[in-house]
Amino acid sequence: MRYLLSLLVLGSLITQTAFAEVSESDFSGLISLFQKQYPGIEFQGSWDSDTVNAQAMRFDDARLIVMSGGLAREQATTLDSLAIMVCHEVGHHLGEKPYFPGSFGAPGWAAGEGAADYYSIHSCFNKMAPAIAEQNITLPPSYEYDLKQLCLGQPDPRVCRRALIAGFIIAKLQWQVLANGAAEPKFSATDSSRVSSTLLDYGSPQCRLDTFIASATNSARPTCWSPTK
Repeated sequence: MRYLLSLLVLGSLITQTAFAEVSESDFSGLISLFQKQYPGIEFQGSWDSDTVNAQAMRFDDARLIVMSGGLAREQATTLDSLAIMVCHEVGHHLGEKPYFPGSFGAPGWAAGEGAADYYSIHSCFNKMAPAIAEQNITLPPSYEYDLKQLCLGQPDPRVCRRALIAGFIIAKLQWQVLANGAAEPKFSATDSSRVSSTLLDYGSPQCRLDTFIASATNSARPTCWSPTK
């Protein structure tokens, strides 16, 4: 639900041609796009805040998503990855049950982390992508091959590729910051673990990448957080 990322970059793994950092104008424009697409949720941005965070909140029936400028200024953030982070927060509001338990006995309302990731691409980013400026990002040949195979046959392979690169950035950052001994996420790998009940918290970085892949390719939810049905 929260993104608390240190100032780490992905090094030479990603090459961005004519790279432009996410500007204040980009940040404000993205908030406006989301507000137009999801009028039932209030989107607020604090560009001057250095907190590296986005968060979904609810007050009675009012739905709110708050974005801090520090998240946009994080060195590895692209406009697409920022959009998917916000889509993840939308997924907390609109994603599937089961929900996180509510506070002080109140009913829960926030979908789990895996459900929010799964929502983020197929139900959100795919709608937003045409209105978001595309950056020219190139990965090493082996990664580019994996991307091509994963997005082959998708309705819009270009948007699929953009979504998976952004998802990879998010999963890679989790691995760098909160690895806890987990394996480095890769397009060519999978998290083979199986849960018996829905995992509400974050799975491994690979589980997150698997979820972004499943969402982008309209595939089944990964068993690393969702039990087989």
